[in-house]
Amino acid sequence: MSYDHCEYCKGQVREQKVRVDHRWKGSLTVVEKVPVGVCDHCGERYYDASVLHRLDLIAKGKVGSVRHIKVPVADYSQAVAA
Repeated sequence: MSYDHCEYCKGQVREQKVRVDHRWKGSLTVVEKVPVGVCDHCGERYYDASVLHRLDLIAKGKVGSVRHIKVPVADYSQAVAA
């Protein structure tokens, strides 16, 4: 993919493989090695439409998972009271 400069800071945008934490209908799916444009200066991410479509398919379970992990979930208000 080819990217222009960042629309926020005008930094150089280059393709990188990143991890995306995708939330859909109360579920969390962690997707690794996602190709996105990332600004060298501010870190803003730019997603191609085809990548977003594939992320949705993965989150909806239409493309198989490689592995599963357990993720702890904490309630901040409970942690503050402790």
